Amino acid sequence: MMHMPMSGVEMAWWPLLLIGFTVGVVGGYFGLGGAWLVTPALNLFGFPMVYAVGTDMAHVAGKSVVSTFRHWKFGHVSVIIALTMLIGTMAGVEVGAQSLMFLNKKGLAGPVVRYIYMVLLFSMFFFMLKEYLQAKKVEKITGKEVKDLVGNKVSRWIQKNLDVWPVIYCKTARMRISVWALIFLGIFTGFVAGILGIGGGLLRVPALIYLVGVPTKIAVGTDLFEVMFSGAYGGFTYGAKGMVELLAASIMLCGAAVGAQFGTICTKYVYGITIRLVYAICCFFAFTSVVLKQVASGYVKVYEKGILQVLQAQGISNTKAKIMIQYPEQMQNYMLNVAHRPDWWQAFQTGYTINMIGCAVILTAACGVCSFIIYLLVVGIMKEKREKRQMDQAAKSGA
Repeated sequence: MMHMPMSGVEMAWWPLLLIGFTVGVVGGYFGLGGAWLVTPALNLFGFPMVYAVGTDMAHVAGKSVVSTFRHWKFGHVSVIIALTMLIGTMAGVEVGAQSLMFLNKKGLAGPVVRYIYMVLLFSMFFFMLKEYLQAKKVEKITGKEVKDLVGNKVSRWIQKNLDVWPVIYCKTARMRISVWALIFLGIFTGFVAGILGIGGGLLRVPALIYLVGVPTKIAVGTDLFEVMFSGAYGGFTYGAKGMVELLAASIMLCGAAVGAQFGTICTKYVYGITIRLVYAICCFFAFTSVVLKQVASGYVKVYEKGILQVLQAQGISNTKAKIMIQYPEQMQNYMLNVAHRPDWWQAFQTGYTINMIGCAVILTAACGVCSFIIYLLVVGIMKEKREKRQMDQAAKSGA
């Protein structure tokens, strides 16, 4: 077990490495910083929410550098869109971070962040799954394979009616868009990034797809390019406030740097519509884990205030006491032998069990999706080699 000096959490190194590798694969595949998996996972492993948010922000930027480099080689990065959005993103991240600090002081950070996560995750799951099923229906009717869905009524309306000067042309995405539309999008997604402790991709990738009309793979690469900057800024903001566990972030980054290679290269061999399907599946399992965490928080309310008073009466500081209530061995002693409150201990056991189930759900799902992405990568590489051999044989036969 390793001691985290900032938060005081005790944690083994291997879950951090596993989280980093898994998020690297999944994040490189989707174009996300991966905090929609990391922040809940760290929180479920015992990190107080504000430390989970800050620590993830610190590791996001480094992982995104590796993924962006690969996407750049594939031609999936629109620099002009990313840099324009970045103007609004920086302001949004700071407002979001300050809002989280305020909520943390009021004791509301955990519930508010979890409810926002639940709404966003379920919305993304519903809309992307619906879209995938509609695409498959079209395939069945027309007999033609749907590789991606580019643009919709909303994105076309925005491009046509919000054509306010200055307007930029993106050669990579083959489209025109107002600078103001991108800046506003950056502010909104930056705020989400700051308050949730994510690179913003959870909302920015769908926003680029559905509001701007960017093809899926370009949305993935463009988001990762911006995450390098917004994640670095967010990490600096939280680090300055003493909310970053550098040890945990460094271990996760080691795993993510390797995993990102697999996830990013896989996008070369799959269609955009497939990326959206896997995204929807991940959102569902992440949503389930956060719901379980929220259910567990109801049991925490039964004993939290009382046990904190008991611990402080024993001469333990409030900060240390909030960390201690996350460990079963210590709580069993204080709740049963010091406070003589078996009802507190029963509530603690129930909440702790639900937390562990949520932890198992998110990590199992993430590992499953990670394995599926690697499977798609292997299949894609084998198909590419097979087609190359066939072309070589055909060329020899023609000669």
